Amino acid sequence: RDGKELRTEILVKKGALRNLSVLAKDFLPQSCHGAVNFLVTDTIIDPIYGDLVVDGLRNAGLTVFRIIVPADSADVSGEASGEPHKTTAVMLKCCDEIIANGVSKHSCVISLGGGVVNNLCGVIASLIYRGLSLVHITTTTMGMFDAAIDFKQAVNHPLGKNLLGCYYPASTIIMDPECLASLSERHVLNGISEALKHGLGQSVELVELIAGPLRDHGPAMLRDVDYLERVCKNSVETKCPTLDHYHSSDFNEMVPQYGHAVGHAVEHISWAGSEHKPLLHGEAIAIGMCVSAEIALLLGLCGEDCVEDHYEVIQTVGLPVFVPSSIGLDAIRKKMMFDKHFVQKPVMGLPAELGCLAHRESAGKRSYAWAIEDSVLEAALVANVSRRESVPPPPLSNVSVATVFSQAAGQDCLC
Repeated sequence: RDGKELRTEILVKKGALRNLSVLAKDFLPQSCHGAVNFLVTDTIIDPIYGDLVVDGLRNAGLTVFRIIVPADSADVSGEASGEPHKTTAVMLKCCDEIIANGVSKHSCVISLGGGVVNNLCGVIASLIYRGLSLVHITTTTMGMFDAAIDFKQAVNHPLGKNLLGCYYPASTIIMDPECLASLSERHVLNGISEALKHGLGQSVELVELIAGPLRDHGPAMLRDVDYLERVCKNSVETKCPTLDHYHSSDFNEMVPQYGHAVGHAVEHISWAGSEHKPLLHGEAIAIGMCVSAEIALLLGLCGEDCVEDHYEVIQTVGLPVFVPSSIGLDAIRKKMMFDKHFVQKPVMGLPAELGCLAHRESAGKRSYAWAIEDSVLEAALVANVSRRESVPPPPLSNVSVATVFSQAAGQDCLC
């Protein structure tokens, strides 16, 4: 933030968890070495890595208190998930345990798990004593490729995803690609979606690094630790510049949020009733990116080839591209009103071409944020559903053409 430099060290190392007794004091802030530190993990990760990590930290001479939060071994999505427990109730229970078990201003909160545990610990660390040290040991693609790297921390609210949170960076993030071998194929893809987000918004080279091997060799690559390590390192290198000088450009917000305005709404609705098949976060974001491309096409910000590339690349990777038939389009539009960027209209980043967001000059400053009229959003959702049903979408004339071109006026699609 302005006036204060915040630094995060990131270690990507095979076997890091097996060598914590050697590494721990290097990655834990020195001020924490004599304090009680708090490892937070969940009921899925703890049986796999809990003892290994606790023993490693203690063998390094650190005092560690372990807290285990709930996770579902097979939730209604059919996958292991902590998402239903990313709540204020779980967060406050963790705070109770930390406060009751010797916390001091020198304590560190250490997350061991995926994006849910990483986010939960980020909120906890920011609240106690107005800020404790935070370290992530992340074990999933969602954590390694996106969630743990970011300084956005949040828990869910009944009205929407990630509505309660803060900006709070970890001092260190540990990524051991060997952990990814324990994930289901669906959970591997869950994080790959977020890596692909940065490719589609920033780097066509990252898009090809992700999609090329899967196009050539199929889903077997999702079990290739070397491939996943390459994706991890390149995702970190691509994402990190959006965190530096964060407030200097809305590009640094629109890229990480690409596909999220629609995606968060679709994800939240998918968990809301038995008539839906719940979507993992990355699956919903993949759908959101396809709808975002449809919006960009309607606004004249990109060509048809960009939209087709979105669908082809995301399907090639193995992620969904269509709004599920059980989810009504009106429900999506209403749920989007709870998006944090909604200001009378949804606001989002949109593509100009693969690997590049559209921008325009506004008051002498380059802007990547686009406010979307409801008629355009509706037309984009209809276009997505029409592709799902293989029915041609309504002609552009059915959309308010005056609205479309007034939004696009002054835009500059060059990257």
